[in-house]
Amino acid sequence: MNKDLFWEIIDTVNQTYSDKDQELRWCLVVEKLVKLSLEDILDWHLILMEYSGAAYRGYLWAASAALGAHYTDDSFTDFRSWLISRGKAVYMNAMGDPDSLAKVPMSKGETLNFERFGYVAYEAYDAKLLRIDPNSQKTLFDALEDRTLDSQVLENIRAELPQRQDIGPDWTEWILPELFPAICKTREATDIEGLLKMGNYVYGYVRRKGGRYTQYVFQYTPENIAHFIGAHMDAFKIVVTDTMDRLILNTAGRFIDRCPDQGLLERVKKVLIPIQMGKAEAQPFFCPTRDEVDAYRARKGFIG
Repeated sequence: MNKDLFWEIIDTVNQTYSDKDQELRWCLVVEKLVKLSLEDILDWHLILMEYSGAAYRGYLWAASAALGAHYTDDSFTDFRSWLISRGKAVYMNAMGDPDSLAKVPMSKGETLNFERFGYVAYEAYDAKLLRIDPNSQKTLFDALEDRTLDSQVLENIRAELPQRQDIGPDWTEWILPELFPAICKTREATDIEGLLKMGNYVYGYVRRKGGRYTQYVFQYTPENIAHFIGAHMDAFKIVVTDTMDRLILNTAGRFIDRCPDQGLLERVKKVLIPIQMGKAEAQPFFCPTRDEVDAYRARKGFIG
């Protein structure tokens, strides 16, 4: 087993059955692996793990968030399985330019956290072993205990991987549009369903003097925060929080009072100050009220 045969199996299924759903393509990969020897199935899995480990990069973790995938530690593992499942070209392009993922077409019902693909070889190994020795209790996990890839196979894999400077783990959601403009442009919210599916949104509370707070929901970018403040210059107080109600920024009158993230503060000020000085106008963007969003959730049974 080598890297070329590894990718050939995935790419042949994807190209031949591009109109089929994700789970069926998974089954077809299993079928192809079952035709191999037990040793090749083991090596196929080790190659998958090598590619998954190589994709453990900060910029791909951030890109998974920009795409709307779940991005906890475990979920990022599942995202890398999805990335590999889409074939060699998608994987290699993403390793060199993660924003290229904006061009990857998604089939109906496709998930970006494809956990099951990480276990495709386990399924194939069990099926193959059942044909050879129905009484065997051995699993792929057992068989992998002392198995490693040939050094030349490893060298060939690593020599082909695109090199790109990584980013640190301290990225925040508001910087994603700057890191991945193409991805975020394709996911720009224009309706409530898109906003909720995107997941990268914040709550904005506007209180006018003597009145109650009106709550809004909008996409989390420095520009949107600046335009949100600029559109409510008559407010007595504005508070912007994340979905866990943690403070992002608040104002006292027309001016920012607190913003713990200094990088975000500078980006907001760059857009807001010209608006405050009358040299620019606040631009409209999609910003429904919380009541509208909650009503939509109740009507559609939306979870997310």
